Amino acid sequence: MFKFLSKRGQVSNFIVMDLFEEAQNLTKKGKKIIHFEAGQPTAKLPNSAFKQALNKIKTTNVSYTNPLGLDLLKKKISNYYLKKYKTKIDHKKIIITFGSSGAFILSFLSAFDKGDTIGVTVPNYPAYKNMIKAFDLKMKPILCNSEKNFEYNFKSICKYKNLNGLLISNPLNPTGAVIKKGEIKKISSFCRKNKIRIIADEIYHGIDFSENTDTFFKYNNESIVINSFSKYFLLTGWRVGWLICPDNLYTSIKNLAPNLFVAPPTISQYVALSVLDYGKYLKKIVKTYRENMELLYKHLPKIGFQPVIKPEGSFYLYADITKISKDSEKLCKNLLKKYGLVLTPGIDFDSIEGKKYVRFCYSYPKKDVIKGIKKLNSIFL
Repeated sequence: MFKFLSKRGQVSNFIVMDLFEEAQNLTKKGKKIIHFEAGQPTAKLPNSAFKQALNKIKTTNVSYTNPLGLDLLKKKISNYYLKKYKTKIDHKKIIITFGSSGAFILSFLSAFDKGDTIGVTVPNYPAYKNMIKAFDLKMKPILCNSEKNFEYNFKSICKYKNLNGLLISNPLNPTGAVIKKGEIKKISSFCRKNKIRIIADEIYHGIDFSENTDTFFKYNNESIVINSFSKYFLLTGWRVGWLICPDNLYTSIKNLAPNLFVAPPTISQYVALSVLDYGKYLKKIVKTYRENMELLYKHLPKIGFQPVIKPEGSFYLYADITKISKDSEKLCKNLLKKYGLVLTPGIDFDSIEGKKYVRFCYSYPKKDVIKGIKKLNSIFL
C-alpha cells in the first residue's frame, strides 16, 4: 500500500450528496421523500428536442467531433449571445466542453500557476474551494454573507486588489442573488485595472427574474465566461457546456482540450443544437420557478425559515434557521431521518456562517413545492 497520497486530492465531499444518497436508499425501501435539495432542473424537454440527435445516431457513425466542439453549435451559441445580450462574440472564441466542469478545468490550467490567489465570494458553490485546492491555488474568501447583508456587488469586491483571479457566479448559488448590469461594469473595470482575471460562472443565466443582468464578457474581454446546457436548458445529464475564451488563452486551451478530453460528447452537442431553439418553452419553465419562489418566500418566514434576500435568479432560496436550530447539518439530517424531507445545509456553501442557513431548491413541480410547505408546517407549527 502506498504511504503517500496527493494533497491535491484530499478534498471534502458535499454533505448534500450524502443526504441525497440516503434519500435514494429510503425511497428504495418504500419511504416517500419530499425533495428540496437537488441542484438540477426536474422539468423535461419535449421529445422533439431530441429528434436531430436520434437521426444522427440512425444515419451515421457517431465519431469524435473537433476537440473544441461542433462549429455549427459554436455559431449558434454566438448568435444566442447576439440576441440575448446584444454582444458580438466570434464563434471561434467559444469552446465546447464536457459540461461546465470541463470548462473550469481548462480555465484554471490555462490562466493560473501554482500558488496564485483566487478570490471567491462566500457563500458559494462548494466545488469552487475543492477545485482551487486541487489545482494548487490559494483561495481568498470575499464575504458576501450576513456581515455584508448578503450584498453581492462591486462594494463587496473592490478592496481585494492583490488577487490573480476572481471566481464569481451570477446568478449566485445558494442565495439566488443577481449582479446587476451596472455592478458588472464596475467589477469588470476594477479587475481590468488591477490585472485580475475574472472567471464568470454564468450557468444559471436565463433563470433571471429581474432580467437586469448581463454577461461579463461584454465589459471585460479578458474574462473567461463559463456556461452550460445543464440548468436553464434542462440538459443536466448530457454533460455539455462552453467557455468564452480570451484571445491570449486560446492557444493554451486549444492544446489542452484534446489532451484532457479528446472531444466533447458528440450526441450531446447535437441535442444542444436543437435546445437553443426552445426559448419560448424554457421561458415557461422559468415562470414556474418564479411562482415556486414566491410561494416559498411568502410561507417560509411563518414556519421559522427567514429568506436572507428575495431571490432574483437561479432556482434557490437561502434561509436563516436560527429561530428553529443552531446547526444546519444536524437539522437537515434530522428532517430526512424523521420526516422524509431533504434540504441542503448552509455549511456546504459557507464554512464560516453556514450552520445558520439552509438552501431550498424550487426546481420541482409546483404541487411538490406546496406539499413540502405543508409538510414543514406540520413539523414546526
